[in-house]
Amino acid sequence: MMVFKNQEEQKTFTLRNQERELWEFGEEELEDFLEDMLVTPDQFVVLTAPKVQKQQIRYVQARADDEEEIEVELGIESADGTRLYYKMVKEEECFQIFLDFFKNDLSVDQKEYKPVEF
Repeated sequence: MMVFKNQEEQKTFTLRNQERELWEFGEEELEDFLEDMLVTPDQFVVLTAPKVQKQQIRYVQARADDEEEIEVELGIESADGTRLYYKMVKEEECFQIFLDFFKNDLSVDQKEYKPVEF
């Protein structure tokens, strides 16, 4: 499993995709980014918290595949780096994961997530 460098703390959430990055946004912009991901080929969305949240989650990211499922990945930080875990979800669950994370209210069953292999 690949281990990524932990990110430094930042002042605000960051929302980004291939085209742009936002530091000031609300739920509406977050939903716009996710909706764009569903209709734009190879689009992804990453939402990064200012610092680690519950269950050591630092960021969530998603990308849609061709079969109407979305791969949601969690960046889980530990002392030696960040590891990615994923699960396949439908649109509604994807939006809920992002909104809960944005509200610092995301709680996941880590047994549902598998390590991302590169």
